[in-house]
Amino acid sequence: MARGPLAAAMVGKTIGRKIEENQAPVYIERFGRAKEDIFVTASSLRNEIGGEEFEKIPAGALGIYTYYERLAQGLRQIMAGSRKFSLDHISRTDLAALTPQAAQISGIKYIMDMDQEESMAILKGIL
Repeated sequence: MARGPLAAAMVGKTIGRKIEENQAPVYIERFGRAKEDIFVTASSLRNEIGGEEFEKIPAGALGIYTYYERLAQGLRQIMAGSRKFSLDHISRTDLAALTPQAAQISGIKYIMDMDQEESMAILKGIL
């Protein structure tokens, strides 16, 4: 988990610097010209901690915060999909690798192998 947060911090810092210089790139400027417009979690964070404290937060930190909020949302979606709403109940068996290479590296079952035994039992009329 080193590269993702590091990249988020670096991109956030770069975008923040460009906002301060009023030179936001076109692909960013279409979302707005302020931190609250560009960083999707910024407005809720501003409401949570207050405007004065929010202004002290560097843009790189906003990038990391947004990155981890997106990870948390993904985890909530995985948990909801498996109908397990607490981290105590979720396990590696609730995940599937989308490629054979990912399965080999991670030890998580390949998507095509998930529930294969149960599916074959159903097809054979055992279940």
